[in-house]
Amino acid sequence: MTSEGKPRALDVAELTAPGDVPEAGVVEMAHRRQRHQDRIAGTVRGLPPEETVTADGSDAIAALVLGTAITVQIGDEQPPLMRQALAHGRTWDEIATAAGLTAEQARAAYTAWAERLEEPDRTEALRLAG
Repeated sequence: MTSEGKPRALDVAELTAPGDVPEAGVVEMAHRRQRHQDRIAGTVRGLPPEETVTADGSDAIAALVLGTAITVQIGDEQPPLMRQALAHGRTWDEIATAAGLTAEQARAAYTAWAERLEEPDRTEALRLAG
């Protein structure tokens, strides 16, 4: 809830596919996903037992949707972070480990992203890639 007591778009959205997720930050999505997971586990405090978990599995679907949306958003944020790591002398092996990828996957994702940049950023980003 916002300070005005109005629900946020993420709180009232029906989440059945990643496209249903309104614009939200990773932290907000993670908190909402945790709420759905808690409902599945029956651990939400202050709710009557009949409201703790949904019998139709909508909390499980919403948690899956939010997990996917978080992964996509984090994936979009990875190449700029890789660029920062490269600029500070980190290796592709270190970057790949941090991103949960192989060095080849990390380098390919970064290069594909760098190719879409405008000059002179593209040249500098590709130079960092080695």
